Amino acid sequence: MQTQRQMIKELLLEGVFSSLELSQRLSMPGPGRRFRTTPAVCNNCGFAFKKRERLTTPSRCPLCHRESIRRPRFALLRE
Repeated sequence: MQTQRQMIKELLLEGVFSSLELSQRLSMPGPGRRFRTTPAVCNNCGFAFKKRERLTTPSRCPLCHRESIRRPRFALLRE
C-alpha cells in the first residue's frame, strides 16, 4: 500500500496535471482519504478563482483588478 505522497509523486512523474485532474485521480485509490483543493481568492472583493486550472496564483482579480490574491490551498482529508 502506497502513501498519498508516493501516489502524488508517481502521478507527477507520468505527466502534467491540473489540480482538478490530481483531485480526481487521487480520490479513487486512497482509502479513507480525499484530496481537496480550495481555489485562490481575492483578498479585496472575495472573488474565488473556481474555474482556474493552473496551480499558480493569479496575478490580479478580474473584478476589482487588485493584486492581493490568496494562494490556492491543497489538503488530504480523512473521510
